[in-house]
Amino acid sequence: MTRTRLTYAHRPARELLRIAAAEAGAWFLGRISGVFALGSMAHGGFAPEVSDVDIALVFDEIPADTAERVTALAEHVRALVPAEARPLADRLSVFWSDWPHLCRGEGAGRLPAVDRADFLEHGVLLTGHDLRHLCPRPDDGELVVESAHFAARKFGAEPYLALLRSPRRLLAAGAREATRAVLVPARVCRTLATGDVVRSDMAASWYAAQGLPAHHLVTAAATWRQDGLPLATGEAERLLGRHLPLLHAHLAERIRQTLGPSAGADAAAACDRLTALSRPVS
Repeated sequence: MTRTRLTYAHRPARELLRIAAAEAGAWFLGRISGVFALGSMAHGGFAPEVSDVDIALVFDEIPADTAERVTALAEHVRALVPAEARPLADRLSVFWSDWPHLCRGEGAGRLPAVDRADFLEHGVLLTGHDLRHLCPRPDDGELVVESAHFAARKFGAEPYLALLRSPRRLLAAGAREATRAVLVPARVCRTLATGDVVRSDMAASWYAAQGLPAHHLVTAAATWRQDGLPLATGEAERLLGRHLPLLHAHLAERIRQTLGPSAGADAAAACDRLTALSRPVS
């Protein structure tokens, strides 16, 4: 079931979406068929201190140089917001595709399978036309494989591994990075196990209910996402130091099981690096 209006009342984020939608229409001179809110602003669970503000531009046909023009549009929108809203505007994420590809079940532009599923199931039309009823949802196999490769690229690469090795550095990077380092693996594990895509709090609840490795950390991170990091008590650093390596080792094993021999050298090497996080340093 698709939604027809935003249900989350965070005014600065809603205003950012309004500005972005209006500027996109002017920027592309009528080439955009529909503008949609995605992510937590659409499906719920928005956390003002850590969530991205996701928007999708759907064209009748993708114009030339769209990637460069979308990047410039995002910078233009950020420059329009007041200084106090800049931290939120810095988290504006613009996705894009066109109806012909979407109606064929293809992910042209910047709308990979996981985000395409979110767009089709939960996206909120901000302006223009909605043809989602003509578009097939990505199948579970596509979602699973894409999620596995995404996790291997994101968490198995430097300099991200350096953050994962140092809870203090990860916490210094802020609540957004610290919570994503925990909750994104939990969401990926949920998708790999079930083939569906759910928001962070639902993935955290599922992960804990399964009793999977580091589930205490996952539960805590879901709380941090809404309430902030408990830096004064040292609880966050203690939990990250104890459980984060186990979480990523479990993620690596799930990726290996999912991709099997088709993983490829890069994904296999990334999984090895993630597994190594849980080994004692000699």
